[in-house]
Amino acid sequence: STPGVPNHRYEMAGRLAADQGVDVVLELGDWHEMGSLSSYDQGKQQFEGRRYWEDIDVGLDARLRFRRELAGHEPRLIACMGNHEQRLQTFLSSEPRFDGILSMDDYRHADLGWESIPYLETVEVAGILASHFFVSGVRSMPVGGLHQAANCIAKTMRSTIMGHTHTYDYAVRSDPTGRKLHGLVAGCWFEHRQEWAGPANALYDRALTILRNAHDGEYDLEVWGLERVKRVYG
Repeated sequence: STPGVPNHRYEMAGRLAADQGVDVVLELGDWHEMGSLSSYDQGKQQFEGRRYWEDIDVGLDARLRFRRELAGHEPRLIACMGNHEQRLQTFLSSEPRFDGILSMDDYRHADLGWESIPYLETVEVAGILASHFFVSGVRSMPVGGLHQAANCIAKTMRSTIMGHTHTYDYAVRSDPTGRKLHGLVAGCWFEHRQEWAGPANALYDRALTILRNAHDGEYDLEVWGLERVKRVYG
């Protein structure tokens, strides 16, 4: 969620979650863009005018809109911290004078009914490991490559779900017992252009994904692209 960008897409996501009767909502991170704390833009013209509390408020507004459209449906809500939310912890580490004034609690996950998964930690749901991204190497860089979903399986030897790249990738492999391992890179949920990303905007896949019959790391994949969601729940 970004100041100046409408949050109606979260209402559509809430309606879909309620109508489809999902048991678990897994948010893979970067719900708050936190441009006010971007180390890349500080000192540049585009940084001027950004405000911390505007970044916080627009994300809270999105969560409230989503929750309202659940209309009494009560799935388990899980929020993985992304690198954009982690900007706050990075800022506090370098600016300790703000300790006690700003806090990771400003994201209000628990208050709004979400389980909070710290940045780069994993949560297991139905035998599937989920995280904002999975790390490769001692520098904790994201698992990437042309076959990113397959690489996540190879790295963990588990079924995995991650976000982070805004792109979509899916792979299925088998472990030595014949059990299917699913790797999913789940795209993103916004339709505006991110100016800082430049040509990479054309690579983004804007969709919501439902994992039907999920158990023991296996599931049936169902993808709802942005235009389909808008057509049915907009």
